[in-house]
Amino acid sequence: MITVQTINPELYEAYTAYVARHPESRFGHDLAWALALRDAYGVAIEHLIAFEDEKIVGVCPLFFSKPLLGGAHYVTSPFPSYIGPLYDSLPVLNALLDVIKSKTAAAQFAEVLAPVALPVSDPETLPFTDKLDFTFRVPLNTDTEKVFNTFSRDYKRILRKTEALKDMELIVDTDGTFIDPFYKLYVSIYAGKHGFIPHTRKLFQKLFARYPKGSVRIYLSRINNKFIGAMFTLWTHNEVYYAWSAVNSNTTHHPTHWLLWKIIQDAAGEGYQWFNMGESARHHHGLNHFKEGWGTEVLEPCRYFIPGKVLKPTVRLFDRISWMKQIISHIPAVVITNILSPAIRFFL
Repeated sequence: MITVQTINPELYEAYTAYVARHPESRFGHDLAWALALRDAYGVAIEHLIAFEDEKIVGVCPLFFSKPLLGGAHYVTSPFPSYIGPLYDSLPVLNALLDVIKSKTAAAQFAEVLAPVALPVSDPETLPFTDKLDFTFRVPLNTDTEKVFNTFSRDYKRILRKTEALKDMELIVDTDGTFIDPFYKLYVSIYAGKHGFIPHTRKLFQKLFARYPKGSVRIYLSRINNKFIGAMFTLWTHNEVYYAWSAVNSNTTHHPTHWLLWKIIQDAAGEGYQWFNMGESARHHHGLNHFKEGWGTEVLEPCRYFIPGKVLKPTVRLFDRISWMKQIISHIPAVVITNILSPAIRFFL
């Protein structure tokens, strides 16, 4: 008989052991990730654990959010990354989904995300399915020379011009020493250029604090003591995840290409199977073309909407107020950092 429990501290060790041995585990399944989100934004952790004869046979990350707008709801990942259930069999998956549906009856809705479509044939189980973004991954199960040969001609041409490294220093931060220069660049790019509200600095600090050393790394590029690029990465299980980046345009030194190549080389050298370049909207042809040039494989993740008090999915809040990007892009960085970014917790 399959039973499902909501996690508590007494189950942390068992949950972590299951995630560690499951071949599809990703950073978003880790309790370190969940605890960092709780610390930074106050979301409640209600991860599920499925048992069969006292053996753990499945888990599902689950966060309970109470935003100012939109009502209380459940979600397996509060941010775009598609993190969903891990399970040993279809009955286990169904048991996990049944519990989520039961919880959702008293909430507005729930969203179950997955990097690939879940094997659910009954439309009543998950009545609303949405395909939003692509996920791009570079396979690393070969030597770096073969990985290099999968890159586009332009990327190989750029990376062969190693004279760029005479002026540009590449730094790997494994303990959070360079959070401040990363965050300064990150705010300027996300808010000033793209008009998105960046995460609070506290999230990045908590990720370094919660994960073991080496599992969180910032890759930075610097010229004449000025930082021109930075990428925040997560190194867990078989995958390196390229989570957030902030790179100033520099057509002479191409810091984006050199940082990505450095990450790929390190990941392959340390035995990781995948370098995950993250999500990209289907209609964002420029970004998709850029990521395809790295020899990536493409996954088509799914977002499953489970009705609660809200019976049908609605357009996400940020999609309805895209005009806000223009306003955000003109707000001073100090206001973004001290007011808007900490306010994310009220809209999750």
